[in-house]
Amino acid sequence: MNVKNIVLGVGIFIVFMLMLGYGIEAFYPSPKYENYCAGDYGRYSAKAYPDAVEQNCKFSKTMTENETSCYVNGGSPVFEYDNSGCAIKLKECNLCQKKFNEAQKDYSKVIFIIALVVGIITLFVGYGILSIEPVGSALMASGVGAIFYGSVRNWSNLSDVWRFLLLLIALVLLVWIALRLNRPKKKSWMFWK
Repeated sequence: MNVKNIVLGVGIFIVFMLMLGYGIEAFYPSPKYENYCAGDYGRYSAKAYPDAVEQNCKFSKTMTENETSCYVNGGSPVFEYDNSGCAIKLKECNLCQKKFNEAQKDYSKVIFIIALVVGIITLFVGYGILSIEPVGSALMASGVGAIFYGSVRNWSNLSDVWRFLLLLIALVLLVWIALRLNRPKKKSWMFWK
């Protein structure tokens, strides 16, 4: 393989991966934070009055329990403050971040399936036209890249068993293709062997 083919192969791989990412985003956009937590940026992490701690605020046991319960349920507590800047009551438990995270998780699962299907199809198309270099090799690399991209996007949603099975299937598929490509050619009158 000459340098021109290597450069073209790398170019095909890079453009394919960019096309996959932007194509998915164009036709199946990712959830946007502002659609779930509109106007809520930074509202929960800092108190309205930063020097309230120095004023010896009193915290009730009920308010602390409600705050803990809110965090346990995946929410962000929103407090009501008095004139001194001390939290006096829990106004609400905002669950927008939890809803956004759930939407992201569902989105990642769909991306995984799309990338997996596109990757497998591309891998086999590349295998089928491998005699046309560098297109065949670049498409095979693109197929592996698409499978990798989908797996990385959904990796945190998979259990250890599913991660193992996914890696096992990918390994078996890649070994099978490598064996098929590198087996000794037998002379035969049958063209399909």
